[in-house]
Amino acid sequence: MKKKELTAADVWAMFAETDKIIKELSRRMGGIDDNQGYHAEQYFQNVFAEKPIFGGIKYDSVIPNLECLGKNGVSLIEFDIALVNGDSIALIEVKNRIHPKFVRELAEERVKKFRTYFPMYGKYKTHLGIAGFSFNKKVMEEAKKYGIGIIRQVGDSVEISSERLKAY
Repeated sequence: MKKKELTAADVWAMFAETDKIIKELSRRMGGIDDNQGYHAEQYFQNVFAEKPIFGGIKYDSVIPNLECLGKNGVSLIEFDIALVNGDSIALIEVKNRIHPKFVRELAEERVKKFRTYFPMYGKYKTHLGIAGFSFNKKVMEEAKKYGIGIIRQVGDSVEISSERLKAY
C-alpha cells in the first residue's frame, strides 16, 4: 500500500480540526474551574452566614458577592464576601487555590479600588481575608506580611488565622 502525500490543504484541515478540539477542551476545563470556584465561594459564604466573626470582630451582616457595576452594566470590582458592622468591613476573597500574586494584588490594588468604588465605607476599618481549600507556604508568608487573614478548611471545620490582621 502506497502512502498518500499530504497536500497543504490536508495539513490545514488537520490544524483546523486540532484547533477545534483544543478550543472545546479549553471550554470544558474552564467550566470545571468555574464550578470549583463557585463551590469554594458557596462553602465559605455559608460559613460566615452561620458565624459572622472575623479577626475577633463580630459583624452584623454578610454580603455575598459585593459588586460595583459601571454605567454599562460591566462589573468594576467584586468581593466574594463582605462582612459589615457599624465601623468595620471585612473583605474576603475566595479561591479554590490561592497564589502569592493574588495576595499582593488584594493588598496593593483591590483595596484601593474598593475605596474608590465604595465611598460609603470610607471611614470604616477595612480588614482583608483570603479563603480557600489549598494554601502553600509562600501564600501564608505573603498573607502575614500584608496582615491578611487566612480562612481555610481543615477536616470538617474551618480554621481562621488572623493574629496579624491589619486594618486598611
